[in-house]
Amino acid sequence: MLSAEHTHVSAAEPLRTPEGATAFRHRRFHLPVIVHADDFGETVQITEGICVAIEAGVVTSTSVMANMPGTADALRRIPQLARQASFGAHLNLCEGRPLTRGATLVDSNGEFLRKRTLVARALTGRLSLRELEAEVAAQIGVLRDSGVRVSHLDGHKHLHQLPIVCAAVANVLPRFGIERVRITRLGSWRGMRGASTLAREIAARHAARVFAHARLRSPLRTVDLRDLLAGERPGILATARADGPAPIEICCHPGTAAADEGKPGSHRRGSELDYLLSPQFRTVLAANGAALVSYWRV
Repeated sequence: MLSAEHTHVSAAEPLRTPEGATAFRHRRFHLPVIVHADDFGETVQITEGICVAIEAGVVTSTSVMANMPGTADALRRIPQLARQASFGAHLNLCEGRPLTRGATLVDSNGEFLRKRTLVARALTGRLSLRELEAEVAAQIGVLRDSGVRVSHLDGHKHLHQLPIVCAAVANVLPRFGIERVRITRLGSWRGMRGASTLAREIAARHAARVFAHARLRSPLRTVDLRDLLAGERPGILATARADGPAPIEICCHPGTAAADEGKPGSHRRGSELDYLLSPQFRTVLAANGAALVSYWRV
C-alpha cells in the first residue's frame, strides 16, 4: 500500500511541478499522472472506497455527484481529505432527479432521462441550452456553497462531452472560475474497439475544440483503470509518456465490496480498489516514472 504522506498532493494549492507531488523522485523522467476516482457521493459505500484510496495515497483526485443519496455524507468528508486530493464536480444528467426544472432533461416522472435518451436528444437538437446551463450551475453551486474548492468538471458516463452539453459546460465554468475539464480522447484512431468507443472519441474531439475555445485545460489523455487490469498497461502508459510532459489521467471507480452489492454496475468497484491498493499498481506507476499529481497540475 502506498502511504498517503508520500504523494503530497494538495487541493488547497495548485501543484506547480510534478516533482512536488511524486513518490518517485529518483527517476530521471516523470510522467505526471492523476489517479482520479469518479462518483464521490453516489452512495455511502462508493464514497467510503474512494476515501480509503485517497487516504492510502493512490487516488489523487475525485469528483462529487451533487444530487445523489450519498452527497451529504460525501460533502462532510471532504475537509479531512482536501490536502490529499483535488475535488471536482461530477456532472450528472442521467440518474436521479435534477436540481432545476429543466423540461427537456427529464421524463414524465421528473427523473433525469436515461443515458440513451439523453444522447439521442443531444444529437437531434432537443435539449435546451438554457436548461443545461442552469443544471450545470446548480450542481457546481452545491459544492461551492459547501466550501469545496472545485478543481475541474467531468461527467457521469462522460455525457459532458455531448454536443450542446459541452457548450453549456464551456459557458458555465468560467462563471465559477473553473479552468479544467476532462476530455476522454484516446489520442489515436488505432485500437478503437466497438461503435461506442468510436462515438465517444468523436464526441471527445468535438468537445475538445469547444473547451479549447473557452480556454479550458484538460489532461493530455484519459486511461481507464480497467485497461490496466486487463494487462494493457505497458502500451498505454508508455505511449502517453512519449507524448510529452502534460499530465494524463487514470480514471477509476473504486468502492467497497458493499458498494458492488448495493448498486451493481459495469465497474467492479471492489476489485478496482484492491488493485489500486496492491503492490502491482505501485510497480506499474514506478516502471513508467509516474509522478502522482492532482487535477490542479493540469
